[in-house]
Amino acid sequence: MSETNSQSEESAWYIVYTKPRAEKKLSELLNKYKIENYLPIRKERKKWTDRFKWIQVPILPSYIFVRIVFWRDKNKVLQLPGSVQFVFHNGQPAIVEQNDLDVLEQGLKDYAESLKMNRELLFQKGKMVKVIDGSFAGKTMEILKVKNKTLVVLRIPGVETVFSYEINMDHLAWEELLV
Repeated sequence: MSETNSQSEESAWYIVYTKPRAEKKLSELLNKYKIENYLPIRKERKKWTDRFKWIQVPILPSYIFVRIVFWRDKNKVLQLPGSVQFVFHNGQPAIVEQNDLDVLEQGLKDYAESLKMNRELLFQKGKMVKVIDGSFAGKTMEILKVKNKTLVVLRIPGVETVFSYEINMDHLAWEELLV
């Protein structure tokens, strides 16, 4: 067997983008089909109108990690309800190192109360992002500025006009689409 074939047969951790609030159900389905997965969760205290309650909340909404042989197992994962697509980086399926997941898991275990996530840092001015929800779903746009909602722009080459739209950050894919 050639080295290329043996590398493509090794399992690795990949990132699956899920439908909103489908992470836990997808994790259960992956477990049912014996597909190794990791859904980083922490307990948060939420206030209802009449009481407080502790709930389990995914720290990366709409993302789950799966350990698979990509080209062999990707369709099994994508066929499950709640699964949308794999995250790609530089034209390849994004691979997450085991060490990174270990650090994430240990940090959640020991420092969950101080964990802060800064998604805004991923959405920087000039970065090209893919819109994954709403009217512009599937379109690629450039970020002009970031605040509670992200201002994205459409530039048409040859036309001296920029069209800008405010879009909720949850509607944008964080992967870099263009190098």
